[in-house]
Amino acid sequence: MTDTSVSAPLKELLSGIEKTEGCLYVFNNSGKKIVDFKHSFKTACRNAGLKDLRIHDLRHVFASKMVMNGTSLYITGELLGHRTPNMTKRYSHLVPDTLRKAVNDVWAK
Repeated sequence: MTDTSVSAPLKELLSGIEKTEGCLYVFNNSGKKIVDFKHSFKTACRNAGLKDLRIHDLRHVFASKMVMNGTSLYITGELLGHRTPNMTKRYSHLVPDTLRKAVNDVWAK
């Protein structure tokens, strides 16, 4: 992961986590890299009272919020690691207010 793909608040949060001696991974099991975190994710969702949430849903929300906040599909696709713009379009469901704002912004200048 490049330094540009980590937000400043996340970087600050991660810097406050106590490091396991000799381990390079933030999320680890006795110093060993966690390869499959599905069980941990399900446990966290259950503890938070979240039902039917998948890791993929978080990716979808991230992409949709990026586009609704004005980030281009190109940049969004780069951050998601998509090879084609068509794949990014699948994640970029825009709400009518966002489209209306885009039209109004054109005429406001």
